[in-house]
Amino acid sequence: MISRRSILLGTLAVGAAAGLAACGKPQPEAVADGKLTVGLTFIPNVQFSPFYVGVKEGLFAKHGLDVTLRHHGQQEDLWGAVLGGQEDIVFASADEAMVAKAGGQDLRAFATAYQTYALNVMGGEPAALGANPGLDVLKGATLGIPGHFGSSYYAALCAIHEAGLTEADVELVDIGFTTLSALAAKQVEYAMGFVNNEGVQLKNQNIASVSIPVFDPASPRLVGPSLIAPGTKVPEDVLKAVALGMQEAEEAIVADPAVALDATAEHVPAMAEKEQRATAELVLAATSDLWKRDGEVTVAIDTAAFERMGEFLLQAGIIDAVPADPYLTVL
Repeated sequence: MISRRSILLGTLAVGAAAGLAACGKPQPEAVADGKLTVGLTFIPNVQFSPFYVGVKEGLFAKHGLDVTLRHHGQQEDLWGAVLGGQEDIVFASADEAMVAKAGGQDLRAFATAYQTYALNVMGGEPAALGANPGLDVLKGATLGIPGHFGSSYYAALCAIHEAGLTEADVELVDIGFTTLSALAAKQVEYAMGFVNNEGVQLKNQNIASVSIPVFDPASPRLVGPSLIAPGTKVPEDVLKAVALGMQEAEEAIVADPAVALDATAEHVPAMAEKEQRATAELVLAATSDLWKRDGEVTVAIDTAAFERMGEFLLQAGIIDAVPADPYLTVL
């Protein structure tokens, strides 16, 4: 069992005064006429290529949508814009959305991009650990996380739980967003990392490490990057159109990755450099693998995974009660 801890969550700082129109179904004109602003919670990156492709290739327009993409600033509150009305939908991790909803924010996931959870335990010495080490390697080890918040923290707790350990058995070390340098300098023995980000960079920089999933991929206990909507503000037919557009963009990218690289290059000028484009190609390959369930691209919500996630977050002491209606099935 994981010991219960009391934590302050920055994502819950946005109050109910965000002004969500949850009753009477009043729809803002921007949504009613097909105009939609989608928030992307990071600087431009090939990981967001389904949105770039969806806009460039008219896949959202095909479903009657006029989509504007808005990248978040590094210091921006995760939910501030979508709850405050500057965005209609935000692309963010479903585990963080569930925690925010449990804290009183009216958020619901309606499509999931990553069907495989992307955060793994990384680090260690491959030669000493063998080909397939288990999470029990964490016993007595240091495990780096950005901080005691967000997806990396939840994934670390999940790894500890899955290993049959307690938090007393593992030293969680706040390292900020310095996973690569922290592992390279051996400041920590292990760190949480994304397979389509740090996993790619570790290989590129020839930093020897293992990569261990935080749970059995066949029975996910956390859900990652998803499309999140505020309450009932956006009509379900619009949400379905966005989900279909994202799925069709992912399918187009799997069929022809160059479409994604070219579309991303319009948002990331550095990709004009051959080395940068080559790295983006590796990140895209790792990312597109995450979009598939049973070998097929899908953005449909895995309801069983959401139920397991609620149970785990409650057990870990991250939430006090599993929130009602944390997702909406539109596909």
